[in-house]
Amino acid sequence: MNPLVKMVAAIDDEPTLDQVDDMLMELRRMPRDHRVLGLIDDLLDYRAHLAA
Repeated sequence: MNPLVKMVAAIDDEPTLDQVDDMLMELRRMPRDHRVLGLIDDLLDYRAHLAA
């Protein structure tokens, strides 16, 4: 199973900042296509919301 899928499946509720950072790190290792870039953008928006 993909490490990113394992991370997401392990989250019971809303992801923490650390979990979001881990997901972003894993996404950065993946080939950049429109899906990956969209996920990175969405996670960065979510991360900004959490940090506020």
